[in-house]
Amino acid sequence: MLDKFRDKNILILGAGTSTLDTKWENLDYDYIWSCNDFYISKRLKNIKIDLITIGYNTDITNINFQKRLVKDNPLILIEPHHYREKVNSQELKDFNSKFNVYGIDIPLNSIAGAASRLVKLALMCYSKNVYFAGVDGFNKSFTNKHAFTEHIGLKDTDTRREYSIYYEGFIKCFKQYLQNDYSKLQNLGEGYDYNNGSEISKKYFPLKKEIYEKIR
Repeated sequence: MLDKFRDKNILILGAGTSTLDTKWENLDYDYIWSCNDFYISKRLKNIKIDLITIGYNTDITNINFQKRLVKDNPLILIEPHHYREKVNSQELKDFNSKFNVYGIDIPLNSIAGAASRLVKLALMCYSKNVYFAGVDGFNKSFTNKHAFTEHIGLKDTDTRREYSIYYEGFIKCFKQYLQNDYSKLQNLGEGYDYNNGSEISKKYFPLKKEIYEKIR
């Protein structure tokens, strides 16, 4: 199922602001992975997505979502633990009758979100290079934008409302990347005030000059 990604250049686009702020289109990549509400994004409207993970709060009955899946034909994954109680729902069974959905457990313990776990998955697939944008968090004033919905800052439903929680969560996440061959990682959001993992990536897998020049 995942063998085709071995020794390939993977570009992962999450919902963090760096998906909007970087020129990732200029990179040499073989496949693009994304997640959840990617289909809402104006920036990704005409970009073929090759693999997605869907979360429990993704509206899988949405007609536009399903049309996009028909168009792109991505590999569709769910993480049973993160899909919570809906993993046995009739909704998912109906969806799976139209699209092939595969369950996978990605061993990364963090609040950093679905795209951060895709980075871990790409490392586990022995991909050649793993470029990722949108694995960010928030700046201290919570003024950065969601790349897919373009909502600014926290949502009303967000229960975690302190900057330190996000900062520490992303630091923990990035440290877990060091358990694998992290030399192939490139954090495209590195250096932005909202990119909470920059402290780790600058030290262990800094953004290469040639990559920086292509995307900024």
